[in-house]
Amino acid sequence: MNTNTSITTAEIDRWRAGLLDAEQSRIVQEALRSNESLAAEAEFGARLAAGLAPLPQLAARRAQARPARHLRWPRVMAAGFVTASLAVFTLAALPLLSSHTQTPLQPVMLNAQTADAVQHMDFYEWLAAHPQAMQDARHANPA
Repeated sequence: MNTNTSITTAEIDRWRAGLLDAEQSRIVQEALRSNESLAAEAEFGARLAAGLAPLPQLAARRAQARPARHLRWPRVMAAGFVTASLAVFTLAALPLLSSHTQTPLQPVMLNAQTADAVQHMDFYEWLAAHPQAMQDARHANPA
């Protein structure tokens, strides 16, 4: 769009399509003759429209050239076999899976040493982070 004139790109497009009356068409033609940038814009639009014109015919030709895809019986049979196999496997595996999930959890019996370690976990974590403290305690109090 050129700011030096009142002719817009939309008006150029309407002129090219033949949608303007005689007076408006004459004004656009005079503006195109007097302004090179508007003329270049009109030329670009014309080249673009000419380049895009064959696309609908090409798309229609391609749609006609593509053969219709037919579903053949081996494909249907294979899909049915796979579906039936999955159904049989699921029905056979379902009782096995459900029997494992329905068993109640057995309580874990802790011995005294494990119970003490769990109860004093923070001390053992500190001791693991400071091994030198254990060495110092052994040397200070020989047993």
